[in-house]
Amino acid sequence: MQNIVITGASGLIATELTFRLLNQSDINLILLSTHPEKLRQRYDGYFNVHCLTLDEFITHYRLGDFKTIIHTAFARSNNGRLLVESVNYTRRLLDFVQECNVHSFINISSQSVYGVSTPPMWHEDAPLDPAVGDMYALAKTFTETLVNVMLGGGRVNYTNIRLSSVCENARFLRVFVGKALAGEPIQVQGGEQRFSFIDVRDVVSALVTLIEKSDFPFKPIYNLGTGHQTSLIGLAEEVRRVAEERYHTQPVQILCTPSDDHRSVGMDNSRFMVDFSWKPVLSETDMIISLFEYLTDVNGMGYPIAFKYVYQ
Repeated sequence: MQNIVITGASGLIATELTFRLLNQSDINLILLSTHPEKLRQRYDGYFNVHCLTLDEFITHYRLGDFKTIIHTAFARSNNGRLLVESVNYTRRLLDFVQECNVHSFINISSQSVYGVSTPPMWHEDAPLDPAVGDMYALAKTFTETLVNVMLGGGRVNYTNIRLSSVCENARFLRVFVGKALAGEPIQVQGGEQRFSFIDVRDVVSALVTLIEKSDFPFKPIYNLGTGHQTSLIGLAEEVRRVAEERYHTQPVQILCTPSDDHRSVGMDNSRFMVDFSWKPVLSETDMIISLFEYLTDVNGMGYPIAFKYVYQ
């Protein structure tokens, strides 16, 4: 049995990844959470799932062998105290990794480390410049440095994954879809802002590829996204098209108001695609359809399993 550890196990990516790996008979899943009792109820009946706090894990598995640790645990917040706790959690986890037999370590970082001072599409060698006031991006940047310092040059095959915005976490897209279903206008502030999303199922596909190819020498940094941008107004228009053509809603109105927000985000993900012969398969239209199907509970095309556990 190969031991695979997932931190932040109640989160969206970790939940989707867990369900993807659950039925693999050669994998022993160790899920770390601040509330493991809730996860034990969720995965009751699975003999190969063990739900623990970080303290319990460090205490009981100090002599264990681990194929991969996927570190997703991090406060999605600008709260300084929570971010300091997240960094300290990472440091304790890395102390454990240095002491034990861990083959590969995957740290989930964020595209926010690039900031907004240079235009997309950002390559891994682009300068890091977290936006002023974005404490989350600064904490992610520091965490990458911590991983590089503690694991660089050692025996552990490691990488930092700078993740694009995950579609299912984009509240405004869910609002757009909800408005369309309710027959209400979609409110757009600005419209020229450009975004880049990836579906959580594609994220999990990439992570499974990393697990399966953990003997390949990882580069310290990989961007993970679709390599594609769409304007805010373009996303609203696609929601309208899908609503009217696929779900036969009433005509959807889009109302635009001026905005000083001119952000543009997006990454070049070619390094990951070339190294691992991987590519995302879900388009923005697929992502929007899955949001419709979740909110209507149609599930014709399917939506992420994690939706029902994270957002309900």
